[in-house]
Amino acid sequence: MSEPTRTHRNSRRRGWAVMVLVGVFPQLTQVGAAGPLVPTMNTVATSEWGYITEVATGWSADTITVYHTQPIVNPRTISVTVGGGGCKVTNNGYATDPADPGRAVHHAAIFAAFLNHKAVRFFVQSCVFDKPRVISVDIRDGPA
Repeated sequence: MSEPTRTHRNSRRRGWAVMVLVGVFPQLTQVGAAGPLVPTMNTVATSEWGYITEVATGWSADTITVYHTQPIVNPRTISVTVGGGGCKVTNNGYATDPADPGRAVHHAAIFAAFLNHKAVRFFVQSCVFDKPRVISVDIRDGPA
């Protein structure tokens, strides 16, 4: 009778430990429904300085896609055991994430740079809508 109780307690402890680990280390992701936790890291990629050539608004979300004179940089998602990869769409601009709290600032900076023909560079991390996700926009006066 003590064996089922011990098994039950151990499984509860393991579940609690996993919840704590995920809370402390949000970069841990679970592979498969019951697979192991795998540490991942979303790298930040930085574009070269260039000029915005086109801006497109989202159809049903508070998002924009922005096109740039420089080649698109693709952030890599590195996983210790699964391998790495970048965003699927690498020829259709960068996108802002409607869930990002700073998206309004990114949008304002992008539109200001576009309308005033200022040089910009983008910092991108992970993907949104299968495109590189903008997390920061730098603007400067002068040549790209």
